[in-house]
Amino acid sequence: MIPSSFDGSNAAARARTERLLAGADDTVALRHRLALIDIEAQHRLAQHHSHHNPDQPRVPAGNPDGGQWTDAGSSKIGIRVAADDTPRLPRQPLIALLVELVKLAKLAIEAYRQKERLEDLFGQKEGVVARATLDGKEVFGVNSGSKAYTSADRVAAERLRDSLRRKYPEIPSGKNFGQAPWNALFHAETTALLRAARENGGTLAGKALTVYSVEMKVCPNCKSILPYVGLELGNPTVTFIESDGSMMTMQDGRWAK
Repeated sequence: MIPSSFDGSNAAARARTERLLAGADDTVALRHRLALIDIEAQHRLAQHHSHHNPDQPRVPAGNPDGGQWTDAGSSKIGIRVAADDTPRLPRQPLIALLVELVKLAKLAIEAYRQKERLEDLFGQKEGVVARATLDGKEVFGVNSGSKAYTSADRVAAERLRDSLRRKYPEIPSGKNFGQAPWNALFHAETTALLRAARENGGTLAGKALTVYSVEMKVCPNCKSILPYVGLELGNPTVTFIESDGSMMTMQDGRWAK
């Protein structure tokens, strides 16, 4: 069960967390908080995509329609909310949760930038960083122009590009394999997915991931290519969250409507 400190109204708990983030143990505190809220996020995002509302009342046990969901204020006789039928997760609105997730993702990315020294002498950010979560673990992806982009990242992206070009010759492209839309394979979002796959034995089959693209919106080329990337990596369910809290999910080679 998620602690009540994730309720936006609990100012004292939030203030304690902020003090932890500002202290010597900021990285540990941040990762702990991210892990907890990611658990809630997975539940909330799954409910959102299934159009399931945990706050919707249910017909109590013993009724002929017991256990079924019903509309609040129904005129049916005998329909009421069971006294012990409260959701186990806090009733935090999805929008509030997304705002919190974006804030925490930015803090995590900033910590990663400091660790990898991804800023110039004037404090300007170098490259783009995306953060992914897989099974409670975080994976960071960078674009190919970043000094944190490794030779292993490049080899994986080039192999992926060659495989996709063979399988999907209908995808338009120029003579230069680095041109659009294939350049998306060298962006931070794809790097995060490729790194996550490597850490999971080379596949993301059966997995659900969240990718935070909060430094730069997912570009049109990424939107075009990422569903193919997902299929190549085992067809996971991947939800992308951007800095404004907007989100989109891909699976089965397409974006969910």
